[in-house]
Amino acid sequence: MATIGMHFGHDAGAALTDADGYRIIEAERRLRLRHVCGGNGDFPQAAAAWLAELRERAVTPVTRVAVADWYTPVCQVLPPALVELVNDDARWTARGGTGLADAVTRVIKPVDWPLADGFGDVTLVAVRHHYAHAALAYYTSGARKALVLALDGTGNYAECGMVCLGDGDRLTPVMSFTNRGGPRFGLVYEALARRVHGSQFDTGKLLGLAATGERDGALLPVLRAMLVPQATRRASPDLYEEVAEDRLTGSALRYADTWWEYDPVSGGYLDAGLADSSDDDVVHSFGSVFPDEIRSPDGRTTPVGNSPDDRVCRDLAATLQHAVERDLTRLVTGISRRFPSYSTLCYAGGCALNITANSALVESGEFTRVSVPTCCDDSGIALGAALAVAEPADRPGLAGRSPWARLAYAGGPLEGLEERTTGGRTRPGGGLTERLSARGLSARRLSDDDELVRAVADLLAGRHCVAWLDGGLETGPRALGHRSLLVSAHWDGARRHVSQTIKGREWFRPVAPICPEEVADRYFTGPLDHTESMLFAVRVRPEEAHRLAEARHIDGTARLQTVRPDTHPLLHRLCHAVGDRTGLPVLINTSANAGGRPLLNHLDQALDLLTETELDALVLPGRHLIVP
Repeated sequence: MATIGMHFGHDAGAALTDADGYRIIEAERRLRLRHVCGGNGDFPQAAAAWLAELRERAVTPVTRVAVADWYTPVCQVLPPALVELVNDDARWTARGGTGLADAVTRVIKPVDWPLADGFGDVTLVAVRHHYAHAALAYYTSGARKALVLALDGTGNYAECGMVCLGDGDRLTPVMSFTNRGGPRFGLVYEALARRVHGSQFDTGKLLGLAATGERDGALLPVLRAMLVPQATRRASPDLYEEVAEDRLTGSALRYADTWWEYDPVSGGYLDAGLADSSDDDVVHSFGSVFPDEIRSPDGRTTPVGNSPDDRVCRDLAATLQHAVERDLTRLVTGISRRFPSYSTLCYAGGCALNITANSALVESGEFTRVSVPTCCDDSGIALGAALAVAEPADRPGLAGRSPWARLAYAGGPLEGLEERTTGGRTRPGGGLTERLSARGLSARRLSDDDELVRAVADLLAGRHCVAWLDGGLETGPRALGHRSLLVSAHWDGARRHVSQTIKGREWFRPVAPICPEEVADRYFTGPLDHTESMLFAVRVRPEEAHRLAEARHIDGTARLQTVRPDTHPLLHRLCHAVGDRTGLPVLINTSANAGGRPLLNHLDQALDLLTETELDALVLPGRHLIVP
C-alpha cells in the first residue's frame, strides 16, 4: 500500500512512496516562492490538490499519511492532533536518552483535519523532523547496513541532529543532538549567512564566499567554541576535540552594546546566559544573530561587516568553514567508533549541502561510502516522513550502481508541453505549439539523437548558452542535467556569461562542471567515486587549471557532476561531442532559473528565460527540439 508524506515547515511539500517509485512535490516550485512554508496563503488549497495528485499517481491505495513534526504555527491546515502532540507531550519532545526510539513516530488521529478528506480509512503518523531526514538518507541509499546521521540548523525543541543505525528494513535512533550543547554547525553558519547575505537560507552563498577568504588563526578557536562549547567537548572527548584554554581566555563577543566574555565554566559565550532560557531563545540567539565584533585573546578586536565585499566577512567565512570541517570530521569519526562495523555513512539535513565538508568525510578514510540524497535539506522531509512509516514493500527497490538517480529526478515532467483539451477541443494557450506561436517563436525538430547532439554541440562550441530540459525535475537544490543551463568550459568568459549575465548571480558564486565519468580523472582529483550527484567537492588538477579556469572555483575546487551512458546517455554524448570540437569534454552547468527564483518546471518559465535574458536556446532532448 502507498504512503504519502507531508511537511509544513520551510521548504514545504508533499511526497509519495510506493513499490513503483517516488514522486516529490516541492511547494516552492509549484507556488514560485523560494523556501515556502505551510503558512503561505496559497498553501492550503494547493496542498489539497497535491494530495489528490499523489493519490492518483499511486499504483496502490494510500493507507498511511505521515506528517513531519516541524511546522509553522500560522499554517491553517495542520492536523490538530499534531499541534497537540508537539505542544503537550513532554515525552515526545524529550531529547536523547532511552526513550528516543519511542519519540520518532507516533500514530495520531486525523480528526478535524481538512486535508484528510478523500483518504477514507487512513492511518496518520507524526514523524520527528530529524528522523525523517535520517529515513530519507537511509532508505534511498540502497544500503542495507549503514550509520545514519542527520544534522541541520534546528528542528523542533532546539534539536539539531540525530544518529540512527540502519540494518535491513530497520532504522533505530541512538543519539540526539541539541543546540544547547552543540554541535551548532547549522545555526552558526546560518547566523553568518544572514549577517553577510541577508537570509538564513544563503548558507550556499557563504560556502562560495569562503573560498575567497583566508583563515584567521586567532578567530578560529573563538568560532569553534561557538560551534561546540568546551563543556560539551570535555564531556565527550571521543566526539569533540577540546580547544586549548589559552586560545580562548580573554576572548569575547559583542552583540549590540553588550560584550559577552568567554565563560570558562560553560566554555562558551552566550551559553551561561541562556542556561535557563527557552529552546526558542537558544535557537534565535545562535542562529539569527552573529556577533558585531570579536575580541581575540591577544586583545585584537575585529568588527564584523555585513557585505560579501568586506574582507573580514570573507575571512570569517573561510575560518568558519575550516572550523566546521575540522569538528564535523572529528564528530563523525567518533560516532563511527562508538558504533563500529558500519562502513557506509548515510548523511542528510541542511549541513549535508556543505560539499567541501562532505569531501572531508569521504577523505577521512572512516567509510567506504558516504551517501547524501539530492534533497538532503528540508525539501526531502516530506518523502523522509513517508519512508519512515511505510511498509518495506512500499519502498522502491534500489538495485544497480546508481540508486540515487531514482530519487534525484522524482519531481515530475516539464509542464506546459501537452495540448490540453476540453470537450474534445484544444484549450487556448495549451501545449508547446500554441505557446511558441504566441511568442512568435518556432522550434527546430531534429531527426534523431545523433542530429540533436551534433546541433547542440555546435551551439556550445560556438560560445552559446542553452537550457537543457530533459526528463523529471530534480529534487533538492541542485540542477543535475535535467533543468540545466549549459555552456562549454573552453571559452574565456563562459562562467560570467551564464552565472552573472544570464542569471544575475554574485561574482563569487561557483558554477559546476559536467564531465564524462571515464575521463574525469584527467582533469580532477579527489573523491571521484562520489561525484554523480554534485554533493562532493573535487580539485582541478594543477596542469589543467588554465584550461578549466572557467569551471573551477577560486580555491581550485569544483562541484563536479560525472555522467555515464546508462544514467545520462545524451548528456554524456554531448560532453564528448563538445570535446571533439573544442578539445575539452567539460561543460559548465548551473540551474535553469532566473536569479532568486526556484528551479523552473514549466515551459512558460523556460520561454520567459529565453526571451528575457541572454539565453540562446531551449533544448528538449526527449522531443528532439531546439527553440528557437
